[in-house]
Amino acid sequence: MRKACVALPLIALLAIATPAVAQVGYGSAAAIGDDDVFVGEPANMIGPGVVYVYRPGNGGWQQVQELLASDGRDTDGFGRSIAVDGDLLLVGADSAGAAYLFRRQAGVWEESARIAPDSPTAGFGAAVALGDDLVVVGAPEGNNGAGSVSIFEPDGEGWTLTGTIEGDGTDAAAGTPEGFGATVAQAGDWIFVGAPGGRVDMFLGGQFQQSPPAGSVYAFRRAGGDWSRVDKLEAPPQRAAGAMFGSSLALVDGEALIGAVGTDDLSGAVYRYVHIEEDASWTLLGGLAPFDAPAGGMFGIDLAMGDDEVLVGAPGAGTGRLEGRVYRFTRGRSGEWVAASKLGTTGLKFGSAYGAALAAKEDLVVAGLPGDDYGAGSAVIMTRLADGWDRSHVLSGARGLPAITGGEVRCVDGRAGIFECDNVDLVAFLPVQAIGGGRGVTTNDIWGWTDPQTDRDYAIVGMRDGTAFVDVSDPYVPVFVGKLPKSADSPASLWRDIKVYADHAFIVADASGPHGVQVFDLTRLRRFDGTPLAFSEAAHYAGVNSSHNIYINAESAFAYAVGNSSGGETCGGALHMINVEDPRNPIFAGCFEPQAGVRGPGGTHDVQCVTYEGPDERYRGREVCFSSDGRAFGIGDVTDKRNPTVIATATYPNLAYTHQGWLDGEHRYFYMNDEGDEIAGLVAGTRTLIWDVQDLEDPILVGEYTTDNPATDHNLYIVGDVMYQSNYRSGLHVLDISEREHPRPLGFFDTVPWGDNDGMGDILSGAIGSWSNYPFFDSGVVAVTSGKEGLFILKLNTGPGNP
Repeated sequence: MRKACVALPLIALLAIATPAVAQVGYGSAAAIGDDDVFVGEPANMIGPGVVYVYRPGNGGWQQVQELLASDGRDTDGFGRSIAVDGDLLLVGADSAGAAYLFRRQAGVWEESARIAPDSPTAGFGAAVALGDDLVVVGAPEGNNGAGSVSIFEPDGEGWTLTGTIEGDGTDAAAGTPEGFGATVAQAGDWIFVGAPGGRVDMFLGGQFQQSPPAGSVYAFRRAGGDWSRVDKLEAPPQRAAGAMFGSSLALVDGEALIGAVGTDDLSGAVYRYVHIEEDASWTLLGGLAPFDAPAGGMFGIDLAMGDDEVLVGAPGAGTGRLEGRVYRFTRGRSGEWVAASKLGTTGLKFGSAYGAALAAKEDLVVAGLPGDDYGAGSAVIMTRLADGWDRSHVLSGARGLPAITGGEVRCVDGRAGIFECDNVDLVAFLPVQAIGGGRGVTTNDIWGWTDPQTDRDYAIVGMRDGTAFVDVSDPYVPVFVGKLPKSADSPASLWRDIKVYADHAFIVADASGPHGVQVFDLTRLRRFDGTPLAFSEAAHYAGVNSSHNIYINAESAFAYAVGNSSGGETCGGALHMINVEDPRNPIFAGCFEPQAGVRGPGGTHDVQCVTYEGPDERYRGREVCFSSDGRAFGIGDVTDKRNPTVIATATYPNLAYTHQGWLDGEHRYFYMNDEGDEIAGLVAGTRTLIWDVQDLEDPILVGEYTTDNPATDHNLYIVGDVMYQSNYRSGLHVLDISEREHPRPLGFFDTVPWGDNDGMGDILSGAIGSWSNYPFFDSGVVAVTSGKEGLFILKLNTGPGNP
């Protein structure tokens, strides 16, 4: 089977479709040479992109090389696209704006040329094609967003730019940039260029309000050394709307297959065109569709085409979301593609995205699973045998920053090692892999516990697949004690939350099926003898299945699970109240749905419930909850669990998603963050809302503190006159709130040492950054989680002028 095609890069698509999935992106591009298989890993943030080379040996496929760009750097996108022709290999690095040519000599691939335009071109290298002494490189974000394609030819000493081709500039129906060059295919004197619509991966992820574009494909032909446009192909009018026609291309011997992944609400379709030499046109002759037409299957995201066989990837298909499928078609007597079947593999799970990348040649097929292992990715190499297929799974090793222990790294001149900072020192750092995280695992929420018997401090770290316990009693040398796995029948979850009562940790997870509330006896941490322990639950509460967050009021011995879903008593997504006086025997106490009809998706997102001791005398001594309800700020009296009442509801300007907040020590002010306002462009920078709640029945927004940093704020906590904010990609920010309505910055520590701090980056990266922090240890250190990075132990430099 021969292939001359390329498909849309799926990194950002998968990052949105399954949270934090595209962290490394291994398996998002693939190619097959004469003897070698190539698999790209372009989405590295810890290090540059890599292309792995495999050869058969020892009864399977062995990695023989790791290819990197000679000037490789973190997040360069090397491996975003791959094309091979004989002894030449072309690798696109769209973030670096370059393509790299490798030549095989004596079985070893060595870089022979770096190919780039004279002036920086956005997205150059997103798509590549190679053959017939041509290098073709697409830049769908170049040309002011309209896209362009550059053509290079050998000049004896290197490769010279001999032509640049462009499309019409905009998608006529959608009025958006075409994204010309998002896909390219070359065969003989033909070059096909897909223009499926701007940043199509963004459209697929639902990031824009407008409908996906129709898309188009341009056919160019070489005559006398020049390339001229011969045809512009589009989906049939009755199916063009939102089709993203040109999502993938395959071009072989006068026949073209064109993917339209957006067709029928992302079910997807592939169209077949044949070249008619008499009038130099390309004629539509039917197409391909998944015989089971899975909604959201994304059929046609990649193609591999040969004389007698076509493979089509559908990474969104399957019994669960984004497991993925590969469809196989063979040629009928009249030349059409018929006899559809599926080419399966083992080990598919939620988010694997099998079929997101495809390559095929003769009796060999490579399929990428870039969503496997929580986004670290994998690939399967399949060899056709007389009685079926032999399958070999391949993947890269786990990546992570090195641990930093044994002595603090002071923040000097704005840096602590590789991390940007101001007035906050790095006491210690443990990467995800050092606290029980496997390949692709990320951290999320965090809480802490101080053992009343031993006075040892522990950080309790939420992870995708469980909860880690780290002894931070010596904050310079934190020690991983052990891990509690997620509930046995629940899937891994991006969202986990932990709170502590009576020496027990209560753990919930969102979008996690029948996870329930895990109850863990923290005194078991005393059994640690130097070897990390595998823990089990002490008790389990199954009154609710999935919950986004949990809060416990230690004074009342009640827990409040919020953002509930997936079964059990969800309380409409609001407060599911649990009596935890006996930690090993939690008892359901009732529901409180204060904002019915006001909340956004998911109900109440977070809550803080206290035995009120504030200035409003009417409620002193009563149990009052301050809830962040998605579309509103709510205050309720839950003293009587059988009859909780609403005290007040309030909204505010430029509301996007009311996320979380915390009271000051006097219960006079409530500080709140909105998770969506930065991403939606409603505010100029990270915004903290300041509520005066001295009259609980009439909360007043008295101020907004806005930084010049565009990062998304996530969780904040208050100790005395100091606020500790976890602001995703900009890390931990520390504010002085001694003047309650006029916060001032004390310092920050950026836990993500790469990329920009913008809110969109939070979504697309799959590596959120600082999710949360725990600032309540008597030692004064702050334990901070950062999604892909791990656990940071930080400390504010309390020099002159700081609390």
